[in-house]
Amino acid sequence: MTERGAIEEWDTRLGWMCALVSDDEIAHRRALDRYLRVTRDTREARAAYDAIVLRVPRSVSAEDAAWRRFRTAWEATPAAALLAEPPTPGEVPDWGGLPYALTYLEWEARFPIEWTRHAKVWSTKQRLIRLLAVPGHHEPARARLLDLVELVVYRRHRCKDRDYSRIARVVDGEDLRARLEKARASGEAWTRDQAGHVLWLLRNPHIPINRTNWFRWLSASTAERLDGTLDGRPDGGLEPPPPLP
Repeated sequence: MTERGAIEEWDTRLGWMCALVSDDEIAHRRALDRYLRVTRDTREARAAYDAIVLRVPRSVSAEDAAWRRFRTAWEATPAAALLAEPPTPGEVPDWGGLPYALTYLEWEARFPIEWTRHAKVWSTKQRLIRLLAVPGHHEPARARLLDLVELVVYRRHRCKDRDYSRIARVVDGEDLRARLEKARASGEAWTRDQAGHVLWLLRNPHIPINRTNWFRWLSASTAERLDGTLDGRPDGGLEPPPPLP
């Protein structure tokens, strides 16, 4: 298990992030201001370093000092704190940064417009999703991951959302499948399709998660629905797609 001291260190570094997903407007705004401040400090420190590097004659000591200031500012950002030295897959369930990685993803999922405006780095989102897509999560983290998968299924697709199917596979269970079946009965076409696709991936764990198989599934699903053969059959009863040539 993670030692108490390590947890307290994470709380000191990133504890403010929790309010990014708060319904308290004042607390949320303060956390957003904090995020904007640390990212602004990083940009300014990097710009100062770049300016010093271009000076003639060069000053190695000034460059080193400017680089240290940039690194210090950068390491205070959530992305750097969480991904600069990521844990191994086996370490993730007890990793002190896990609650904050979840919070970052919840921020993007619950406040997508705000996240896109102020924090949009799709590679960071994807790296965190794939980092957390490991088996062995304890129940509190698993519950938050289930909520994330469900939330993403119900919304229109956003960049890198397909990777949440990786998380669905590692937290698979009757509770998740019940949520997905309920979503598959939703009146929104994109929700029905996304939930059906995730269910199909869960029932066919050997199928790779990628755009090609999404479009193959969608095409077959649409064809069966038009033929009237989809209703009442889990995932439309679709067979896995043929292998790529």
